[in-house]
Amino acid sequence: MRRPRSDRPGALAFSSIGLARGEARNLGAVAGTGARRGVRGIGAVDLGEIVRLPNGKLVAVFGDSFRGDHVGADPHYPSVAVPVSLDSAGRVRFGRPLTGPSGSRTVLFPPPPPAHGRNTLPAGSIELRDGTTYMMVTGTSDLVPDGGSWLVQVTDDPAAGWCRIDGSWRPWTPAPDPGHPTQISGYQAADGDVYIAADSFDRTRPVTMYRVEAARVTDRSAWRPWTGTHWGRPGDLAAKPLSPGNYGELSFREVDGRPVLAGFDASIGFGAVRVQVGRGGPAEIFSNGAATLVMQQHDPDEANFIPQNYGGFILPGSTLDNLHIFGSQWHTPIDGPQIYNTQHLVVHPHR
Repeated sequence: MRRPRSDRPGALAFSSIGLARGEARNLGAVAGTGARRGVRGIGAVDLGEIVRLPNGKLVAVFGDSFRGDHVGADPHYPSVAVPVSLDSAGRVRFGRPLTGPSGSRTVLFPPPPPAHGRNTLPAGSIELRDGTTYMMVTGTSDLVPDGGSWLVQVTDDPAAGWCRIDGSWRPWTPAPDPGHPTQISGYQAADGDVYIAADSFDRTRPVTMYRVEAARVTDRSAWRPWTGTHWGRPGDLAAKPLSPGNYGELSFREVDGRPVLAGFDASIGFGAVRVQVGRGGPAEIFSNGAATLVMQQHDPDEANFIPQNYGGFILPGSTLDNLHIFGSQWHTPIDGPQIYNTQHLVVHPHR
């Protein structure tokens, strides 16, 4: 099948594989354990999100990654940026890492002073219509975001480090107290404003939402929380949950004019990756939307069973009929080898 040309800069031209509505298909590992080609020099890879550079090129930003074939092998990349494209058969392929491991001069996310000594991990991105991309970074200790969170601007030179935007660092407050988000994802909608889905990196909070003018998106004191009836005062913290339970990883994008959220629903069994397609405004993504289960770990006899899964992130170039996602697995069985990878999934979600 010929791959269609993408008419959007910074998008991947995926071919359709003709899934039925509500169907999800796992194309297998593309990086890390079990990947046929993977990332050169890195054998164990955390979940990755593809972001667009200002020049239109795409990079995958992975979290904790290791040169060996398991978690803990040296050297360790707290985060790593890798070029990404499609080969002639339409398969995702990666280039050489653009950034270095811990202790090198080319780390992707140099920690600000409040996060010194913590692991600096990617925690979602915000896309603007002019091609600008911002990411949230979280400083963690054993995946607890005790180093707070901050924003960085994506540039054409990841090896120079994507550094904290002045004034964007915020402390972390443990649940149940409402605190600043340590994990986000958002996009600029047709009305010009930016809508940001938010939760906590440690999966202790449900999804909430903020709205902000695009020109002020890096000013976290300008973010207005959804209260359930209206957008609140700038700088207030969101306390109105949108999701029925706690969430983890988030990817919130506009696809074919509809709000779409992919993420890790921590309230389903042992956790599951699911896709929500909204029928209304961004803040109605759960109350007026349809859900599709993409990866689950509560029933080995059902479809899409992937033990110890997490994720996932919507890939650029997706459509509602052909939604591509990076999901992940960190499987640590007692009687078998460890699995730590990123997997490519295709979904035709309910809507």
